[in-house]
Amino acid sequence: MGDENGISGISLHGAAGGHLPDDGATNQHHKGKKAALLALAFPLVLAGAPVQAAQRTYVASETALPSPQIVGIKRLNPTAVEVLFANNQRMTLDFYGDNIFRVFQDNAGGIIRNPEAKPEAQILVDNPRMSLSKLDIDDNGSTISITTGHISIQIDKATSLLKITNLKTGKVVVEELAPVSFEKDKVTITLKENPKEYFYGGGVQNGRFSHKGKAIAIENQNSWTDGGVASPTPFYWSTNGYGVMWHTFKKGKYDFGAEEKGKVKLSHETDYLDVFYMVSDGAVALLNDFYQLTGNPVLLPKFGFYQGHLNAYNRDYWKEDEKGILFEDGKRYKESQKDNGGIKESLNGEKNNYQFSARAVIDRYKNHDMPLGWLLPNDGYGAGYGQTETLDGNIQNLKELGDYARKNGVEIGLWTQSDLHPKEGISALLQRDIVKEVRDAGVRVLKTDVAWVGAGYSFGLNGVADVGKIMPYYGNNARPFIISLDGWAGTQRYAGVWSGDQTGGEWEYIRFHIPTYIGSGLSGQPNITSDMDGIFGGKNPAVNIRDFQWKTWTPMELNMDGWGSNEKYPHALGEPATSINRMYLKLKSELMPYAYSFAKEAVDGMPIIRAMFLEFPNDYTMGSATKYQYMYGTDFLVAPIYQNTKADAEGNDIRNGIYLPEGEWIDYFTGEKYEGGRVINNFAAPLWKLPVFVKNGAIIPMTNPNNNVSEINKGLRIYEMYPNKHTMTVEYDDDGITEAYKDGKGVTTFIESNVTPKNEVLITVHRTQGNFDGFVKEKATEFRINVTEKPKAISAKAGKSKIKLTEVASLEQFQNGQNVYFYDAAPNLNKFATPGSEFEKVTIVKNPQLLIKLAPMDVTTNQINVTVSGFRYAPADTYRVTSGSLTAPKAEVTAENTEAYTLKPTWTPVANADYYEIELNGILYSTIKDTELLFEGLEAETTYDFKIRAVNKDGQSDWASFTAKTKSNPLEFAIRGIKGEVTAKSQEGFEIDRLFDFAEMGDMWHTKYRANALPFDMIIDLRSVNQLDKFHYLSRKDGGNGTLLKGTVSYSMDKEHWTEAGAFEWNRKDEVKVFTFTERPTARYIKLSVTEGVGNYGSGRELYVFKVPGTESYLPGDINNDGKIDNNDLTSYTNYTGLRKGDGDFEGYISNGDINKNDLIDAYDISVVATQLEDGVDESNETEKVSGRIEMSTAKRSYNKDEIIEVIVKGIDLKSVNALSFALPYDQQKFEFVGVQPVSMKEMENFTYDRLHTNGTKALYPTFVNIGNKPSLEGTNDLFILKLKAKQRVNFNLKMIDGLLVDKKLNVCKF
Repeated sequence: MGDENGISGISLHGAAGGHLPDDGATNQHHKGKKAALLALAFPLVLAGAPVQAAQRTYVASETALPSPQIVGIKRLNPTAVEVLFANNQRMTLDFYGDNIFRVFQDNAGGIIRNPEAKPEAQILVDNPRMSLSKLDIDDNGSTISITTGHISIQIDKATSLLKITNLKTGKVVVEELAPVSFEKDKVTITLKENPKEYFYGGGVQNGRFSHKGKAIAIENQNSWTDGGVASPTPFYWSTNGYGVMWHTFKKGKYDFGAEEKGKVKLSHETDYLDVFYMVSDGAVALLNDFYQLTGNPVLLPKFGFYQGHLNAYNRDYWKEDEKGILFEDGKRYKESQKDNGGIKESLNGEKNNYQFSARAVIDRYKNHDMPLGWLLPNDGYGAGYGQTETLDGNIQNLKELGDYARKNGVEIGLWTQSDLHPKEGISALLQRDIVKEVRDAGVRVLKTDVAWVGAGYSFGLNGVADVGKIMPYYGNNARPFIISLDGWAGTQRYAGVWSGDQTGGEWEYIRFHIPTYIGSGLSGQPNITSDMDGIFGGKNPAVNIRDFQWKTWTPMELNMDGWGSNEKYPHALGEPATSINRMYLKLKSELMPYAYSFAKEAVDGMPIIRAMFLEFPNDYTMGSATKYQYMYGTDFLVAPIYQNTKADAEGNDIRNGIYLPEGEWIDYFTGEKYEGGRVINNFAAPLWKLPVFVKNGAIIPMTNPNNNVSEINKGLRIYEMYPNKHTMTVEYDDDGITEAYKDGKGVTTFIESNVTPKNEVLITVHRTQGNFDGFVKEKATEFRINVTEKPKAISAKAGKSKIKLTEVASLEQFQNGQNVYFYDAAPNLNKFATPGSEFEKVTIVKNPQLLIKLAPMDVTTNQINVTVSGFRYAPADTYRVTSGSLTAPKAEVTAENTEAYTLKPTWTPVANADYYEIELNGILYSTIKDTELLFEGLEAETTYDFKIRAVNKDGQSDWASFTAKTKSNPLEFAIRGIKGEVTAKSQEGFEIDRLFDFAEMGDMWHTKYRANALPFDMIIDLRSVNQLDKFHYLSRKDGGNGTLLKGTVSYSMDKEHWTEAGAFEWNRKDEVKVFTFTERPTARYIKLSVTEGVGNYGSGRELYVFKVPGTESYLPGDINNDGKIDNNDLTSYTNYTGLRKGDGDFEGYISNGDINKNDLIDAYDISVVATQLEDGVDESNETEKVSGRIEMSTAKRSYNKDEIIEVIVKGIDLKSVNALSFALPYDQQKFEFVGVQPVSMKEMENFTYDRLHTNGTKALYPTFVNIGNKPSLEGTNDLFILKLKAKQRVNFNLKMIDGLLVDKKLNVCKF
């Protein structure tokens, strides 16, 4: 998002300043449960050849020189040594513990220091050091050795190459392959990549978490879709047993064998080296090393685990419109940021506008019985949170909303568009005072955005650090809940992150977020979220429901309302979405104790969303094969529905490719049991059901269903149990709202379950340890024990005292009783459907449960023991039901089922088969009920060996083997959707579009017969902006008439300004003719200026234009970067009109919206989008190119204070004007913008914007644009009136600048 009506990236008050290296004080940082956690072993294999993913191109401005020889080493202080080079350069190695050291080298002579940051910000914590047991140095003539209690560093004196050995394992974990390269504004490290080594980290790398064979950008690209990066982290770790964190705020690129197999190349755009190496075994240890340096992740307050609702409720106008949103009064209204004569909203609904208020949102969730934890009422540019004349008046308005929200169990927060602290000269509407907001209004949430953060990572880190200190200080030790967009190393100690603005209603939105969330946790940021069903788009019930489903097993949920045209409530799409979404939101509330316990573990242990390899490391899980599933804590395996596989009209579908690790897994919603060690397929996923599995043996702490934290019954604890062998879990709790947990104020409870050989379940709930303010010791205890038949006997003890248990006959009696038990033969999971809805009739029943409830007792003094005799959990096998002999299936992969990266075997049905199994690369793909299965993620031109068999109740058939080879994919990076035009006439039936239709045979392009075509220009519109690699021209196979022989090639962004790329000279042979763009330019248009062709004609079978491999195409105007032009892009332009280069939020994705590259978002940029909406424009009626001018006049020159100035804007001799804009800079001490009154603008939309720029200047941007095919402005007329108010006696002498007139063909006339 950018800035509307507001302040663009103003600097902050109260920065956390940088400092010289710390004083060496030992940080008593808790390394985190290492002994209690599973130490990960990594049996690895290389999963095929890497796919290159080229990212940012670096151009060296100086030649890198070989590193000079080392002449010696000396000790600087007890923790640091200095390596001396022959040319007097110095390299410092500073040790932050036995296993972590920093390498610093500034060849310009600078001393070790914090990275430069404006505003100042600190990546490292104040005390990042641990004690150092020893630091020995040795110079044996050829090698320098540096040894601690944990590692040994060897540096070759002749080559300066470094090698690190983990002394505890004897393993070489890091090995440099080339000296560190110092170039102008670029430093590069080259390390060895091992065949069985995998790499994780880098922050929020959209759509990815395992980086072997890939390259990743360590820069905020503000690209919020697959392949983009929003919150990078200059940290990664390797399964070889080391991690690297570059101590910088500069952009970087990490290449893990993409460019050259066997080499890891790390670079940042800096001129000195400052990097940390960490040596440890396993993910937890390496993450804790990162946390030692940069801080432990925050524990979210409990309300943060509930859905949040975000919108602007202090800015917009609502007018009746039959296409609008339905409100409680039974009418439909449409929202507008401009005054359209409708009802203006407010936070508290005190202006006869209650249904449009922020308070009404709270009521709406309550009336729909939907959980809601928090509300942001100002998430929109220029919104503010009050309409009074003073900041204090607005703070009071915010407090009144806060009081109402808290009375309903909801916390409030604020979105940050500009400063956090008061700034002189800013209107009351946009003033901020974070201290008063926290102290007086009770704000407990802060969400930051690109409009505020701007281009600098340090800006965001500075800001979240500021709030991270203010909120506890002025909020009675309140735990900050901060959600940031532009994260970096260190962000995790203050804030979670969200993934940016995306379009919902599409499967892609769910698909790429799954690996994104996984990768964030692997990068040291476990607290990640995204908008529910996107900020834009929506209205696809299946996607909406599936998004609510999988995010039940994630930490946070944001309902980002008001930006797109569709409302974003969990009930917005009606039934059955309302009932199903409610079902999952209630389940999320019930799972709060489970989620909170693992969120606490994520502070210094495993992330809560866990890559499969973290719990089950093996050859299959280390790469990307399991990127569409994850573990939530230790016990839930979540496999989201992320695509339409075989959905029916109601959205009922199946899920393929679910990897179940070794062990037993239970379908959470039905109780069916699955054997692990295989990939299951054709898993039934009706619309209401998410594929979720529980590990057999799980103990799941739960609570009562609730809508917010205040409704949690603190006098009740619930444990759902799946008894199997001997298992244990730890439940954690604290006050959920303050920072006291950091001081150990919390409680833990150990719960054990043991199944004896005699089928007795022995349950022990140990005494709760610890305390915190508000802890309720007297608690009832409820057990939900999953069974398949009624047990024989049940007994219980509290301490040494037996508890008499009474069996009851109904669930109601159980709920109202104490010391009771009930055998629930058919637990109903459809408990929260909307009364009277069709979904209420849907039967959702799981396996039987034994329910036990013990009376309240002091859980800190009473250990509880429960014994269940005659335990049995043996659900019927619903997969293997058929008897009879089986024959081996006859399978093949036909040509039409063979692609470069996919193979789809098919086979004929086998009599008596219940399902089929295929083995590939040692992995068993099971429960295949279809007679086909698609295998994805394969490598091109590779042979695969398959085995297949049939399965039923009696057993399996023999295996049958078959092989298949994937295709090559020469057109993988060829750009599709190209259009072309030629200055020579084409022969009828052989038009130029045939040259770009990806059909090499059967049709062709040819210029007009018997007419000399030469010379001519062919202009190719790629329809998107690309980094150009080459193009292939396929001439007539006989080299006959029209074969292009000579000419030049140029490229352009705007079809007006061309740059020559080179000349071509081809022969008549039947071969592909190639032109390579040696400079790899970025362009939208290519021009072939043809001077010679066979027979003086032009012809060709096909012309393929290739982009640089791994780069993304960009659609001009696709400011949201979702691959299409739609109203969501127009919404963004509504907020960004008038943004200029230099504004804090211009750089990044908003600058991509500056299509004409004039450093301003203007009518031309908006027109690129607007002309493609509503079925596009009809260019045929517009024969004349745009022309004319705009003039401005007032009734008089001088105006008194408070007088309204009417500025008449007139069009003179206008022709074909489809859009117009200009800038009107003014002194805000003299003038105040009041409004704009259209006079003769026909159907043009008003985008006029009154903008305060980052540099403090003010300008009005009158902007009008036609949407779709609307009539153009013609002739001489008064167009509109600008109204300004004089704030003192003034002379009106304002001047228009940057004036543009635009036609439907995007031709421009400047005035």
